[in-house]
Amino acid sequence: MSSSILLNLVPVAVIQDRYQGTYSDGEWLAIANADERQGEMARASWALTFGPHGGDLEAREFWGSPSDWIAPGSTADDAISKLLAKLG
Repeated sequence: MSSSILLNLVPVAVIQDRYQGTYSDGEWLAIANADERQGEMARASWALTFGPHGGDLEAREFWGSPSDWIAPGSTADDAISKLLAKLG
């Protein structure tokens, strides 16, 4: 993977999945461009409040058709690798 692709993804936030993979199939979530705006807040803050970390119905709906900027993994490193593969 070229370094320019990686630089286009930073900052990357890695957080534990609130639902331990019940909806996402991964215990960790990697978020590309975590400081990019998602409505009124940064993408990482939004993900910790809504979507993947929202209520059960909201999380299930989010993971039914997940955004390109987020990837789940069994470990933090796995989530980052999957995010890079998804966007690379």
